[in-house]
Amino acid sequence: MYKIIKSTYHIVIYIFIIFDYAFADTLKCNYKKNICAKLDKVVGIKTPMMIASGTIINENIIVTNRHVVEDHKHFVIKFNNGDIKKAFPLPHNFPADLALLSLKKEPYQLNELPKSNKIVGKIRVIAYDQGRNANRIYDPGKVISFSDFNKYPQARIHTTAKSLPGNSGGSVVDENGELIGILASGDGNINEVIPVSLINKIIQNTHLKHEDEFYKIGKYIKTCADNLETAFNVQKNLDIKIENNIDHYCWSSNNKQLIDQAGQTFGRLGDLEKAKKFLERSILLDPQSPNALLSLAITYHISRDLKKERPVILKLLEITPENPQVLRLGAQVAGILKDKKMTNQVLTLMEKYNKEALPLAKKFIDNALKAN
Repeated sequence: MYKIIKSTYHIVIYIFIIFDYAFADTLKCNYKKNICAKLDKVVGIKTPMMIASGTIINENIIVTNRHVVEDHKHFVIKFNNGDIKKAFPLPHNFPADLALLSLKKEPYQLNELPKSNKIVGKIRVIAYDQGRNANRIYDPGKVISFSDFNKYPQARIHTTAKSLPGNSGGSVVDENGELIGILASGDGNINEVIPVSLINKIIQNTHLKHEDEFYKIGKYIKTCADNLETAFNVQKNLDIKIENNIDHYCWSSNNKQLIDQAGQTFGRLGDLEKAKKFLERSILLDPQSPNALLSLAITYHISRDLKKERPVILKLLEITPENPQVLRLGAQVAGILKDKKMTNQVLTLMEKYNKEALPLAKKFIDNALKAN
């Protein structure tokens, strides 16, 4: 979540349009025609708290992230042709980190999207770029992992496709330009995508009867995010009120991204029990999340709970075997627990992906296996 200073509606419009001419040359598209066409399907979204992205799914409906919408009643939308309009959230009660925005206040029938086909090739993000003040197509990446979305409605597609702050809510397409999901979050290396199939779940569960609960949850999301932002620059001795707010509101938000961030925040501040509580919850929501799994493994490692860390590392070795941090943790866990099978697995993967670290890992494991 990327916060910015609140401003008036007219200042927002100025921010959105001031660079339009300066960046006109960057709008030329050098990709496949069906991918370039998706640039017009993306919008910039300004809330009182941030700039994000959205994806147009029909003439009057835009989908973005639930954590972008929070509890706001309207938004400023910038289209790829420079048009500025207002949009209004449609309340729903489905737990995925998605929400619909309508360009009309009056209710009308929402049509479900066609079922997506199998993903073809690499995938890429198309989203609103704050630096360019224009829509942008980012470098592609591969799909790393995903879970059963029927069983885990908060799960994501995990990918190495590139993105930047402000891209949340943008389109994610395959090599044929087919929409496969909506960008949700990431750490700069592995990004998370909500699959297009869950947009239909949002449509099916959108109704005015959910309005009160929708805005209540939105307030939890906003309060959680505000307190996480306050805690971001704190190195130790977090104010007890901020700590309690994160513990309460982030948990109550039931938002996977915020639950991840809360776990990472408590871990960084040394509260390992609260860190484990949030990160273990995150894994229950999305068992194949590399970012959450790694955060949980590190938390177990610091607290010396290596028996709990072991299955987490084994899963990470399947999902991201090339990750040097996973391999290093794996070597330590395998050696200390004297797990010869895991030792062989880690060393084999190091031989393939991280030869430079192999001699030191072998030395550590040999010493660990010899120790009483």
